[in-house]
Amino acid sequence: MTEHDITACMQTYVEHREMSGGALMVRKDGELIYQNKWGMANLDTKEEVSYDSIYRMMSMSKCVTAVAIMQLIESGKMDLDDPLSKYVPEFKNMQVASDKRYVIDMKNPKKILLQVPFFKMEKVKTVPADREINIRDLLSHSSGLEQGAVGLIAMMKMKNEDQILEDRVMRYSRYVLDFQPGSATNYSPLAGFDILGYIVERVSGLRLEEYIQRNICEPLDMKDTTFFLNDEQKKRLVHVYKRENEKLKDVTGTKDDMFGMLHQEPLQFEEGSGGLFSTIIDYEHFGEMLYNQGTYHGRQILKPETVSLMHTEAAEKHLESEPGMVWGLGMKIRQNPEAAKSFATEGTYGWSGAFGTHFFVSPKDQIEVVFVTNRCDLGGSGSYISTKVEELVFDVWGGK
Repeated sequence: MTEHDITACMQTYVEHREMSGGALMVRKDGELIYQNKWGMANLDTKEEVSYDSIYRMMSMSKCVTAVAIMQLIESGKMDLDDPLSKYVPEFKNMQVASDKRYVIDMKNPKKILLQVPFFKMEKVKTVPADREINIRDLLSHSSGLEQGAVGLIAMMKMKNEDQILEDRVMRYSRYVLDFQPGSATNYSPLAGFDILGYIVERVSGLRLEEYIQRNICEPLDMKDTTFFLNDEQKKRLVHVYKRENEKLKDVTGTKDDMFGMLHQEPLQFEEGSGGLFSTIIDYEHFGEMLYNQGTYHGRQILKPETVSLMHTEAAEKHLESEPGMVWGLGMKIRQNPEAAKSFATEGTYGWSGAFGTHFFVSPKDQIEVVFVTNRCDLGGSGSYISTKVEELVFDVWGGK
C-alpha cells in the first residue's frame, strides 16, 4: 500500500457521500511527510476544503484541557491526586447509584431507555461514595460521573439552561455517580472534562479560553483554535452533515450540530469536553508538541516526563475501556493492539471527536497523525473512517 492508496480511499469517501470533505496530515521521524485534503466545506456553494478550514473538534478538546491541567500540576499549583472537592467543595459528599432499575442489561442495552421518561435524579437509590473523586479519576474517565445509565440519562434530559460554566459544574455536583470513584471506567462525554475546565479557571484565575490562548495556542502558533469564533473565522467553518439514504444532509445550526450536543444554544461558555474549534494545521501543531515530548520549535509547553505520564496507564487500577484499550490522562492508549483489533502499534495514543476528527501519536513508530472531517453521525473514536485512517497510515509508514 502507498500514499496514493490513502488519497484514493479518502476521495472515494467523498464521492460516495460518506464525508463532505476532510484533510489528513502525517508526521514521521520529525518530518511532515504527507498532507492532503479532499471535498467541500459547503456542498451547496461548492466551496472546497482548505488547510485553514475550521472544524468542530468536539472531544479532541479534551486533550487540550488535559494539557492545561498538566501544566498547572507541573507548576505546583495542584496535584494529580488532589480531591476534586479541594477546588469545588460541592463534590465533597457524593452518592453512588445502587438501584436495580439503572443496571444496563448488556444483552439488551436499549431496555434502559424505558426508564428515561420516569427518571428523576433525586429518586435514584444510592449509597455513599467510598472515597472522593480526584483529578486523576476525571482525567482517566474513572470518576463515575456520567459514565453509566444514571449519568447518561441525565445528559439526555439536560436542557439548554446553564448560563455560565459554573452553572454546568454545579449541575454535575448534584449527579449520582454511576460507580464508586476509581473502581470502573466508561466514557464521560461532558461532565469530567467540563469540570476540569472549570478547575483550570479556579486555579489559574483566568477564563478557560484565556488560559488556553496564553499557555497553549499562542506558543504553539494555533491561531484559529478557540471556543469563540470571530466573524472572519465563522466564514471558514465547514458545514456539518448527517448521512441519510446514502446522501449527506446539511445539519449545520440544528440540534445535531455542536451546540445541540453540548446543550448550549448559542455557545455562551467554554466546555473543556468538546467546545473547541480548530484547523488541521493548528491541531497538528498540538500533536507535534506531544510527539516532541512537550516541545514545539524550541518552546517547552510540557516537560517530557509529563507527556510520558499522559500516555501511560493512569487509573488507580487496571481498567480497560474496551479490550486492549486503557486511559492515560486525557488520552486513550492502545495497550494491546491485538486484543483491541487495532492497526496501531503498542503504546499509540490520542483521541477523537464525535464529528469524525481523529489524532494519534505512535512513540514506537515515531508517527503523529491528524485527520479532520465534520459529520455528526460518524461515532467518534469508533468511526470506520478513523479506523481506516489508522490502518492506512500504519500500513504505509508503520514499522519503518
